Amino acid sequence: MSKITEAFLATLPRWDDLSDLDKGAALLHQHKREWEGPEYAESDYPCRYFDHPALTGLTSLAQCRHAASLDQEGAKLSLTNGSEYERLYNLALDADRARRDAEREAGK
Repeated sequence: MSKITEAFLATLPRWDDLSDLDKGAALLHQHKREWEGPEYAESDYPCRYFDHPALTGLTSLAQCRHAASLDQEGAKLSLTNGSEYERLYNLALDADRARRDAEREAGK
């Protein structure tokens, strides 16, 4: 996929369609975009979804752009329910660490 358009992103699952792990993955990436900038976040801290097959099959860049398209939902959650934001964020952070550890072990 050479060009990721808003029309394409609109065909993908939205916030309410995501599992808690996938919501957390989007929040992790959104946080990095905010602190490090979009280009750096996409190259060094890409979004990696866990569950939804329509998302896990996307390229890394498409996953990042999808997560960015959910920014309003993430921002609203952080303002209205900080504990839920933190729970989702930490859930995905722990799962991502476990996934990376398993990938390292498999590579040995």
